[in-house]
Amino acid sequence: SRRTTPHSAHRARRVFATCSRGPRTRMSAHAALGAFAAPRATRPTRGLDETVTRSPSSRARSRVRATPRAFLGGLGGAQRTKRTSKALTSDEVVPGQGRGSPKWNEIHAALVSAKVGKVAATDFERFCAKDDVLAIDVRQALEFEEWHVPPCVSCPYAVPDPNVLRRATGYAVSIKGGLKVRNPRFVDDARAAKVAAGAKTVVVVDTKGGDLDVSPKSPSAGSSGVYDTSDSQALRAAFELTQAGDFPDVRYVKGGLPAIVDDAGVAFESEKWGSFLRGLDDANKSDFRRLLMYSRLLPDPTNLPGVLGQGFVFLFIGLAYYDVAGIGSWAAQNVPAACAILPVCL
Repeated sequence: SRRTTPHSAHRARRVFATCSRGPRTRMSAHAALGAFAAPRATRPTRGLDETVTRSPSSRARSRVRATPRAFLGGLGGAQRTKRTSKALTSDEVVPGQGRGSPKWNEIHAALVSAKVGKVAATDFERFCAKDDVLAIDVRQALEFEEWHVPPCVSCPYAVPDPNVLRRATGYAVSIKGGLKVRNPRFVDDARAAKVAAGAKTVVVVDTKGGDLDVSPKSPSAGSSGVYDTSDSQALRAAFELTQAGDFPDVRYVKGGLPAIVDDAGVAFESEKWGSFLRGLDDANKSDFRRLLMYSRLLPDPTNLPGVLGQGFVFLFIGLAYYDVAGIGSWAAQNVPAACAILPVCL
């Protein structure tokens, strides 16, 4: 028999009496007593504040749920390491992007709390020449192969969507590499690269860089990295590394790769496009070179479906506008709202 206090027994009798009134609810006095005898217990697990809820029906297997804001309390590398001796895997960290990820302003606050450092673009080459520093380029592998900056190694934070249909929709709108998702093995891959290099400090870089010195925009103003200069994939990747427990010093480069190449003058490498891109600089067309490099406009087969599709649409509109071979007349009769732009309807 279970020993209880008079107060808990009184609560159990009251619940049992209430539940027994309904014809569809069946609960014994012992079960009702057990529901109150097994209170909600909160304990820290692997450095995150997690709540374990036990009920009579699921007592054999507890369900552990980490709240989205659990990481905000002491996520810093030093604090994080003190709380656990075991490093977390990619599956165990709170994701910085995609399903289950917090809002950017929460990630920004966590990175500031974790004291993620900054490396000036002008100091990047000198800083990364140290034996205990590893620079990782978190762009997709396809972009790294097109061009990269030594001594960065490729460790993509985004990978092609494993769902072929979703990935193909990206091809249709000329997204290089198709639609992408968060790399489910990013932390594990970064850890392997760090161990192989014998590094203690990890510098994450991408095309945007981000900036922790400025406040993020409010969610109402749009928290996407497209509109928020403080946001970047590099910082979202750093957010996951700071949780892992064995990355004591994570840093980023303000301004990202464009600042490293154009402001600091660090040479980039490209086996496929190097001669062409440097030729643009020699021809005083550096703006065009920057556009191709930083806007992901270097030609690639994955862009071809979207280019062909969009080219067909523009060709059809042009032929219809000038009513070539009667295409405009046909469109006026069969395409809704076509008369709004076609002179043949006037």
